[in-house]
Amino acid sequence: MAVAGFGVASQVVLVSAGFPRPLLVIAGVVAVAVAAGAVWVLARRAAGATGRERLAWTLVAVGTLLWLVGTVLSLVTAIRGDQSPPPRPEAIIGGLGATLAMFCPIVGPGPALRRRERLRMVAEGAMAATAMFVPAWTYLLAPGYRDVGGLFTTLIAVAVCVQICTTAVSLVLLSRRRADGPTAFTMLAAAFGVFGITTVVYCGFVLRGASNQMASVSALMTVGTYLLLRMGRCPMPTDVPPWSGAATGIRAGLPYLPVLGAFPVAVTSWFTGAFDGVLFTAMAVLFLLVLLRQFLALYGNSLLLAEVGAARAELQYQATHDHLTGLTNRKYLYERATGWGRAGAPIALLLLDLDGFKQINDRFGHAVGDEVLVEVAAVLTAVVPAGHTASRLGGDEFAVVLEPAPPLAEAAAVGERIVALISAAGRVGASVGLAYEPAGRATLGSMLSDADAALYRGHRQGPRRHACPLTRSAPISDRYICHGQE
Repeated sequence: MAVAGFGVASQVVLVSAGFPRPLLVIAGVVAVAVAAGAVWVLARRAAGATGRERLAWTLVAVGTLLWLVGTVLSLVTAIRGDQSPPPRPEAIIGGLGATLAMFCPIVGPGPALRRRERLRMVAEGAMAATAMFVPAWTYLLAPGYRDVGGLFTTLIAVAVCVQICTTAVSLVLLSRRRADGPTAFTMLAAAFGVFGITTVVYCGFVLRGASNQMASVSALMTVGTYLLLRMGRCPMPTDVPPWSGAATGIRAGLPYLPVLGAFPVAVTSWFTGAFDGVLFTAMAVLFLLVLLRQFLALYGNSLLLAEVGAARAELQYQATHDHLTGLTNRKYLYERATGWGRAGAPIALLLLDLDGFKQINDRFGHAVGDEVLVEVAAVLTAVVPAGHTASRLGGDEFAVVLEPAPPLAEAAAVGERIVALISAAGRVGASVGLAYEPAGRATLGSMLSDADAALYRGHRQGPRRHACPLTRSAPISDRYICHGQE
């Protein structure tokens, strides 16, 4: 950080002093030193990595090495005071190095982003690039075509546009915040943003006939290479997409910063008479891209809300249903019981207990026992009428709530049919205790207690009984409990 700060301070001195050569040399030496350190750190990371991660580190290390060569050549140019016209070797070599390093996130480890996220990032990048083109055209390229013209300005324009795109991509990538802090890809994006600005500044020097002033942007190059040095000390994620993360908070506004600067430039150009066709086209495209980005944001938010709703419904289902049988559980019954008695409708509760289930578990194991429970759940699902509830309370205990309940005889017939179908399967028997509340004012706890009392008396008479202790031929009025009353 001290070296980078010194580089920035040197840039201020260089600009204010008119780029005297001694200071240019000092700034160039600092840039070379930082670039050499970055090459060393990145090469060591590449040597210690494997697979795609090693390839990614190698690309950045080689690209930084080429950038170092370009920095050395620019330092030599500053010392000699070379006035050769562009394109200069240092710019070409440094540009190749930066381009090579840009492939690091593409070949690096990690799965790809989802299509929706990629589309949103492309829209943000196009929006930021178009917005940055507006001041570049107004203050750099348009005067260049007017004062210099020809193929030379076109080549400069291509270089400027490429670097604008690089800087825009950097803004988009830096707007993605990862919960685990900065990664190697974050530092790489920041470095590319600095290199893009550096190249645009240098292109401005070239159009003004000061192509020998490459070393005057050494401070910016120092900051960029320092970020590459920091990249070598950050982890490279391998289990997530390189540019994943949430675009939240202040960082989410990074792609919009160029947009905020483009509109004042366009308004100023309008009043000064410099608003030409190119600027009009750029502002029209920018307006459409902003609308597209907002549309994608709204669409993404709607999908996110749908996903949240589905996840919430799934959590609610898991909280109120038994994971083995798919029936509702005790929690669901208590939630539903809060509405009992409001309409004054009768309620019937059938408490079911399996006979011989423990012996099956002990003899054949819990896997077979689970199969039996699933079969019983299938019987309950088939027998219980639609609109009523079948639940597994735990273990081999089940409950059926008929709400509003049919007449007592029909409710008892439901229990008898359940017992018959379970017994017909041949694996286990079943006993059922019935609690019936004609006014619907009982609590679930009292209904379960009454049904359990009936079930207990049924067990005393033997297995496969319904609402015992009386025999199946007993009058139906003697085969239920209503608030503890037979």
